[in-house]
Amino acid sequence: MNDIKVISFDLWGTLFDDSDYIRELEEKRIKACIEISKKYNLLQTDNWREIILNERRDFQKIERKGKCQDHKVRIKSILLKVNRNVNEDVVEELSSLFEEISLMYMPIVNQQLVTYIKELRKKLLPCIILSNTGLISAEVIRKLLKRTNLYNLFDRIYLSEEIGICKPSIDIFKIPIIEYSIFPHQMLHIGDSDFFDIEAAQKVGCRTIKWKDKKNI
Repeated sequence: MNDIKVISFDLWGTLFDDSDYIRELEEKRIKACIEISKKYNLLQTDNWREIILNERRDFQKIERKGKCQDHKVRIKSILLKVNRNVNEDVVEELSSLFEEISLMYMPIVNQQLVTYIKELRKKLLPCIILSNTGLISAEVIRKLLKRTNLYNLFDRIYLSEEIGICKPSIDIFKIPIIEYSIFPHQMLHIGDSDFFDIEAAQKVGCRTIKWKDKKNI
């Protein structure tokens, strides 16, 4: 792979692991929904867990088509499942609560990949992040990257919420290819998902490594 000019990394499931606290995070989001409902006298429901789960399924269907949704649009869709009319101030407040909750947890950093990235940087190879966002905003993701000391390891960070495209759309992979003026085969993408990372990047012509195949690093 001597002709590789750019190395692209997926974030969640590759550089970051949130599996240890994902359930606790969801519980806190449910409590935040209940808190907002009481504060603004919205319709009450005991089914917030089911509502959030259904919204996640709807989002995943959209995401699989490569379409991007702003995190506030997702939060609004959660509230709309219970309340037909949702004030934008309520969306903003619940969004802020969700962000506070997200920042309470530090994801586990893949130190093996961090070591690899540092070696790549010694060789002056550009390293970038190419990641989808979800209920966590792009702004919060950047804060998490800074708090985990990863932010300055990357030359550029491409987040779906900011660029309006998400994996598995081939267009998201084309952006760094164009910006770095390289051929697709000169970009290597490393990720954990066959569908969102490996197959999608290969459609563009990028080389790929599935993170589970650690022996390839």
